[in-house]
Amino acid sequence: MTGDVPTSPVHGSREWWPLLRNLRRRGPWSLLVVVHGHSGGVVPTVLEQALGALAEQRSAPVWVQPLTADPVALPSGERLLVVPLLLTPGSHARFDLPALRARLRTAGHEVVLLPFLGAWPAWLEHLRHQVATAGSGSVLHHPLRPGVADRYLSALSQRVERPLISEWMVDGAGGGPFPLALAPNRITAQLEDAGFDAPALLERPATRDLVFTLLRNLP
Repeated sequence: MTGDVPTSPVHGSREWWPLLRNLRRRGPWSLLVVVHGHSGGVVPTVLEQALGALAEQRSAPVWVQPLTADPVALPSGERLLVVPLLLTPGSHARFDLPALRARLRTAGHEVVLLPFLGAWPAWLEHLRHQVATAGSGSVLHHPLRPGVADRYLSALSQRVERPLISEWMVDGAGGGPFPLALAPNRITAQLEDAGFDAPALLERPATRDLVFTLLRNLP
């Protein structure tokens, strides 16, 4: 992680859900941070840097599980907070995460699965501010299957006060959309190829510091 490490807790970060108060009384929990990952299980550099710095700050282990990789090897009998760094309730959030939780429990671990990052109130407020500051007319996201994701995207559009789109064409007028991408991916590459400054969210110092602080303050 580059830049200064934040030292003050995010307002309300210790009180997202009543469950966390009970977990904190039992001491520190190990984190299993779930990320999408690139092909072959590669973790984007910006994520590796942020999570490496997080591991140095917490008093319990931090493991990273890319969804594109084989299961990470864990010591037996861990107490795990599974933290999905996913921005939308796509198939990974709705199917892969419950399957991961079941597999970990079967292996003998105590597991608490937290909501995906895109559902955290502190994240939603931060995203609203970032989109407004960027001045983009829309938010570009990865295509999702209809259903639960549609309802989420509709609510997110109201929250950030911008239309959410999954397809975009350069029309020569105005700036590009705001990329809803935690780490560099095809969305950010498409925008950069079109000549727009479109850093991924974790490439923005304010977002990187927010995510770092949220994860550091978990039990």
